[in-house]
Amino acid sequence: MSASEVAGLLSAEEVTLSHIRRAVHHLPKSCRAVLYDEAHPLHPSAVGEFFEALSYELLLSASESSPSVVSIAAKLADAVFIPYDKYSPDGLWYSRDGGIRFKMKGRVAAEMDLLIKTSDGVRIFGEVISGSAGTKGFLSEIAAKKALLSEIYGDPVEFLLVLPYEPHSGLRCVGENDAFAVIPDGDTLYRNVPKSEVMMRKLSPAKSTKRVDGRVW
Repeated sequence: MSASEVAGLLSAEEVTLSHIRRAVHHLPKSCRAVLYDEAHPLHPSAVGEFFEALSYELLLSASESSPSVVSIAAKLADAVFIPYDKYSPDGLWYSRDGGIRFKMKGRVAAEMDLLIKTSDGVRIFGEVISGSAGTKGFLSEIAAKKALLSEIYGDPVEFLLVLPYEPHSGLRCVGENDAFAVIPDGDTLYRNVPKSEVMMRKLSPAKSTKRVDGRVW
């Protein structure tokens, strides 16, 4: 299964209120409050975190109908944090907030937004972008992450870019096996759920047969 096929799955998944609620609940309460305050200087950052969480929830949901998707690395509130041991093998380690980090020789080498493994042994990493972004350093960053995953796992690696809008030419993907998925206006969908509905209630993780701890992804 290729990155373009995963992109097709993700783009075709219908966004529901359940997806949105779970995405908001991945954010700390302080971040949820900022998300609903569009005048707050940290609002754009909260929007980015929401869209990343929404992309993850949609990917989990879409993958249930695809036998070609073997596993998706858990993240955010689904991740289990274990303090980093500098003597542990190189590879994936979660930050305290459930971010996906890769450490090499005791140092953070890269952070990735989404990790997918397919039935034919392809590993796909995703980056989620919500706002307008420049392209400076983008190509080299993606190439470095590809090389890192190939070094650690030895499998073919492809790249998936997720956006809430059609990408301009500078943000199109960087290789013939790479792809992009669009979740139209996905960065604004939190508005469909009232702030009062998500500030206090805690949701259980979505049921998923594909979500795994990233350390065994």
